[in-house]
Amino acid sequence: MKALLYILLAVITFSCANKYAEEAAKLKTETFKLHDEIMPVSMELETYRNKVMKKAETMDSTAKNQALEISKQLDQAYTDMEAWMPKLGDAADMKDGQEKVTALTELKAEGNKLKQKTIDARKKAEDFLK
Repeated sequence: MKALLYILLAVITFSCANKYAEEAAKLKTETFKLHDEIMPVSMELETYRNKVMKKAETMDSTAKNQALEISKQLDQAYTDMEAWMPKLGDAADMKDGQEKVTALTELKAEGNKLKQKTIDARKKAEDFLK
């Protein structure tokens, strides 16, 4: 009877571990795909910020204030990306399990928000520069 209990416990443990491994792998792929979409845009944000601030030098105070706000949004998007990436690396290195799945799920949601924030900041800069 004890042997049957140990076998059952081992099967359940292996089944759960395998489920977490599959889910973690899927989430890791999806989250790193987000990273690969956001990173090229993020790398352009400093250039946009410089162009916005340069253009604002020749404008009235209302436009300068608008440029400053856009600059802050560009900086924040960049800073958020820089903070998100190490967390993504740490989660990817975790042992497969519920904790990793939870971390990657949260990072994927955060990455989607970051992607939108980055795209929105770039769009505001582009509109300002027209």
